[in-house]
Formats: sequence, C-alpha cells, structure tokens
Amino acid sequence: MASSSPITIGVLALQGAFEEHQRCLESVSPLVRTVQIRTADQLNDIDGIVLPGGESTAMGLIGDATTGLWDALRTFVRDSNKPTWGTCAGMILLAERCVGTSAVITKGQSLIGGMDILVCRNYFGSQISSFEMNTPPPPAPPMVLEGDCEENSTTPFPGVFIRAPAILNASPDVEVLGKVVAAPCRAAAVVLRELENKIEAGVNVVQMGVVDALERKAGGGISFANVKLNEMGTGEISTSEEEKKEMILQERVNIELPGASDGTNAREVICAVRRNRMLCTAFHPEIADDLRWHKYFVGMVLSAKQSS
Repeated sequence: MASSSPITIGVLALQGAFEEHQRCLESVSPLVRTVQIRTADQLNDIDGIVLPGGESTAMGLIGDATTGLWDALRTFVRDSNKPTWGTCAGMILLAERCVGTSAVITKGQSLIGGMDILVCRNYFGSQISSFEMNTPPPPAPPMVLEGDCEENSTTPFPGVFIRAPAILNASPDVEVLGKVVAAPCRAAAVVLRELENKIEAGVNVVQMGVVDALERKAGGGISFANVKLNEMGTGEISTSEEEKKEMILQERVNIELPGASDGTNAREVICAVRRNRMLCTAFHPEIADDLRWHKYFVGMVLSAKQSS
C-alpha cells in the first residue's frame, strides 16, 4: 500500500551517527522530514524516532543530565504508539537488560527500556575489531510512500558492526528478524562466563558490569580465571567490590543463553528484533549503501500514523 502523507521522524542527537540516519531517511522519499531531538518538548511533533549508534554510556549520561528527556523518551517508547528504532548503542538503550556495562559508571548504564531483550555490550569487540558481514534482510515494509519503488529483496544486508552489541535472549513476544553466528570478543567471553554462572544459580541479572576475570601469566599468555559461585548465587568472584555494586539483581528467572558451538566460542546471537512498534538492530544500517532497513522503518511509521 502506498501513502502520500508526509511524515516527520526524529533522530536523537545527543551523540553518535544521527546525521547519517537523517540522510538515509530523507533519501527514502521527499515526503520524509527529519529533525534532531535534544529536548523533551520536541517529541510532541514527530511521528517516530531513531536512537542512533554511538556510545551508549555517553548518551545515557547526557540523557540523564538533560531535564525531562529520559523520562519523556520512556513515555514515548512505551505509551505513544509511535515507532522507535534503536541501532547499535540505541538498541542498548532500548533493552530491558544489559551486561558488559561500563565499570566507571557507579549507577550502571542508564537505559530507556521497552524491548524485553538481554543485550551484551561490545560483544563483537572494540573499535579496531569493527567489521562487515552479511545479515538477514528486513521484511517487506508494511507501507511505502508514493513514488518509492517497492523492494523486497532477499539478498543479504551488509551489516556493519562497530563495537557492536549482541542480543543474547529475547522474550516470546519479541519477533526475531535476524541472527548471526559469531564468537564473542575476549572481554565479552568473560562476561558471558560469569553471566552463565549467575543464571545457573537462578539469578535474574538486569545489569552487570565488565569483568576482569583474565589471568595474565608471567611468561605470557592469558587464560580464564576460576570463577566459583557461593551459596547465595551471586558468586565469590574475582571482581572488585565496585563492580559488584553495579550489579542489579531481581527475582529469580530462567533465561536460556545461546549455546557455544563445539570446539569454539562461536554462538548464534540475535542481531535484529521487533516488538509491536519498536525495532532494534545491532549493526549500523546508516553506514551501509543500502536503504532497506530505513525503508522498513518508514513503513512502520506510515502504518502507525494511518492507524492512529
């Protein structure tokens, strides 16, 4: 179905690749207008919003320090019925649970929430470990703008992963749109090892900081530290007291993590999800020379606007 209705999409512009998203969205159609979002009152005049890739810790700090913005975004995401798309760092902000958060933030990563997923921050490695790999293409857009040729290509989408997170677990009401098989970086592997110990003990981890659980041998080489859980299930572990304070524990639940492949650290992890009018991608579609994910989100915005 084609629409001739113009739409306005906001892009959170606290830090990160917001201008790249604006260029991509406006390239979809002349009927798409974008605006940079920095204050709470600007949310009243948009039909949807993109939370871009960048640095989730920095975004959280700026967002918390901007009067009313974070609470207004939480309300927008949960109650407005207008679509929200988080890419990379933006996906982290939309997650309900996150591990591998910065060790220097005393209160943990500031999250907006709304998407019931468990995310591992920096799963794929640091900036110098950035890479591109084929990922599943998005579904066909639910609506398109007049003049836009409808594309439903089944060719893989070039996913650009820059210090990217991975989704380890999604609730049953979250639709999985894409998965990839990839090994966690060394730092993420240690976080996952400790996370698995905690889940085995029945602990629901909402946030967990980075873990320095590597043993550095005098003659060279690195190996995992021996991590043992105590009777409380929170673990007697080789982390500092400060790191323990960053962990937020709630009621006990059963979470299944993707299993490691035999003989390797590679795991099948989720890279794209949708839940109602929320969309998340672990990679950076705004950097690829491919507008299919942006067309898909524009279609979500059009469909939501028509039904409102």
